[in-house]
This record gives sequence, structure tokens and C-alpha cells, in this order.
Amino acid sequence: MPSITVANGTTLFYDTLGPDAGMPLVLIEGLTAQMIKWRPEFCQLLVDQGFFVIRVDNRDVGLSQKFDNRNYTVADMAEDIAGLIQALNVAPAHVVGQSMGGMIAQELAIRHRDLVASLTLFYTSASLQWLLPPAYDREILQDHATLSREQAVVEFLAGEEACRSAAYPQDTNWLQRLAEMSFDRDPVKGGNVRQARAVMTADDRFEAVASITAPTTILTGEADLLIDHHASDELHRQIKGSRLRKFRGLGHEIAEPLWPDFVHEIVQTARRASPSA
Repeated sequence: MPSITVANGTTLFYDTLGPDAGMPLVLIEGLTAQMIKWRPEFCQLLVDQGFFVIRVDNRDVGLSQKFDNRNYTVADMAEDIAGLIQALNVAPAHVVGQSMGGMIAQELAIRHRDLVASLTLFYTSASLQWLLPPAYDREILQDHATLSREQAVVEFLAGEEACRSAAYPQDTNWLQRLAEMSFDRDPVKGGNVRQARAVMTADDRFEAVASITAPTTILTGEADLLIDHHASDELHRQIKGSRLRKFRGLGHEIAEPLWPDFVHEIVQTARRASPSA
């Protein structure tokens, strides 16, 4: 996988799927998650729709640069993604972000309108008021520097349990493999704590998201245990022309049975930006 040092000095690891002549689509992961959580099978569905898919490890996780003893903001993480889009010469790119990744995507669309062709936001929020108690009380947000591989896998799976859906069973075999792959790529050394600090101290974007001009679709689950789904109502009201779709029984995850629906929404959002796409 290639790495690149972007304009603000952050070194990011990323990979790509599909022909580079496709529509550029950047996928931004959530808190503590590495880019490999975007399942290859889901990414292939996007490639099949004509996208050139770019997955990236956010700073402080995976193979991207670590920020030991340094604080940063969600806005700083958005500048990382801006730099990636510019360095890869794929502007304007379609952008998809889930949870914290959706917060990063909001900041990106606010600060760099020219870099964002369209925006799809999964179960995210413009303000901290919508974070539910389990979002603050998760073992996965603690410093796990001393955990063994086995212990880290257990904690990873506990974190995913908090993301569960009411109506769709989790693929536990996949999550077990993901937990193991994630530890092997990057044993947790504190980046998750710094990412959590950036989210929990983020400025309110309630007013700022009203300036977003990119065609936007907001997707959320009514059974989300981490971010109240009414956060998506707020985003929908604030972002002019946005589309909102809620899924009954969906939690804080991209549940496989709904992949066709999610891909459809991403495609339709891209077409609003480029009618000929």
C-alpha cells in the first residue's frame, strides 16, 4: 500500500480499488477504525458502479502517522483528507464518511468546497449533544498499549457489540478477522485516545454545516446506540437540499443486508453532482 505526505505534513497510508479513470470516491472511517474496515466486497460494489475507490487510514491509526503526545482537532483531520485529494489529483472527489469520518467529511466540505463533489454521511452529527452515553463509555476508547493480541481482539469485539443493529445480525466471523488484522497492522498505542479527544472536544458545527453546498445524503439507523438518529434530522435541516434516509432497526454499522441500498444512495448522490455519471 502506498503512503503519501500531504500538504500539512501528515503522512497517510491509503489504497485504491478500481480503474483510476473512474469517479474518485474517498471513504473516511470512524473513531479508532482502520481503512480495512471498509470491506473489499462493499468497495467492489462501488467499483462496479464506476467509482475509483480510495480508502485511507486516518492519522494515528493503521499505518498512517502517529501523533504521540500531540493533540489535534477534527478540523486537522479534515486537512489531512484535503491534502490527500489534492496530492492524488482527484479533486473534486465524492466523499463518504461514517461516524467520526462523517464529522471529518463535514469539516472538509465546509472548508474546501472545491474538493468535494458530493457528500454521503453515515450516522454522524454536527454537535456533541447527540452522542449517547454508550458513546462515552466504551473500552475501545481507552489506552490499550499494554494489551496482548488476544485481549485487544476481545476489546475490539466489545466495541463492535455497541454498534450492533436491532434488525440485522452482525457478521461475527468477519469482525473476528477484522479485529485480528487490525491488531496485526497496528497494535493500539494510544492513537484511539487522541482521536477520541479530538471528537469529544470538537467545536459545534451546527451553524457551519449550513454553508455546505455539495449534494449531500444523510443515512442513519433508528436503532443506533451511539449517536441519536435525530442528529441526522438536524443535519438534514441545516444542509440545504440534502436528502435524509433512515433505516429501521439499523445500528451504528454498515450492515451487509443494506449494502445495495447504501450503494444506491451513494450513486444517486454522485449523480446529483454529475448528472452524466
